[in-house]
Parts: sequence; C-alpha cells; structure tokens
Amino acid sequence: MTELYSFLFCLGLGIIARPIFIGVSALARRTNLIPVTIVLDFVFACTVGGAFIAYVILTGAVLAPYMFAALLSGYLITYRLTSKSPNKKPRK
Repeated sequence: MTELYSFLFCLGLGIIARPIFIGVSALARRTNLIPVTIVLDFVFACTVGGAFIAYVILTGAVLAPYMFAALLSGYLITYRLTSKSPNKKPRK
C-alpha cells in the first residue's frame, strides 16, 4: 500500500508542477530580467524537488524508479493538456 501512496503522491506532484511552472514562466516573461528568471527557476526547482525529497524523508519511502516515472508522467500529462498545438489554426 505504501508504494501506491508513493505513486499517487508523485503523480499528483507532477500534475501540480505544471501549473506552478506556467505561473513562474508568466511572471518571468512579465519582468523580462535574467536574474529574476534565474531566481524563479531556482525557486520552482526547489519547490518541486523539495516536496519530493520531503515526502521521501518523512515517510521513509524507498526511492524507486516508479516514483520518478510517476513524477515525470504527471508533468507530461498536464503538459500535453496545456500546450498549444501548432497544427490548430486560429479561428477568424
């Protein structure tokens, strides 16, 4: 059961990471300053990575490949849903 909880947490973290990244990217684009962009990227990486590491440490879960796969697949699912397709033509 612990593996199922770990999988679901990592999948949810990947899904939550995409909206956070969209917000960070919009804020960085709005400021248009390289140091702000670097700091925001660092904060994003620390937020997602920190949540992942905190979960592993606090629950005593063993690191397994499925945790990383769930994290990346959760991000990929939301990336596919939120990305703009170049094949779609804008309506007039």
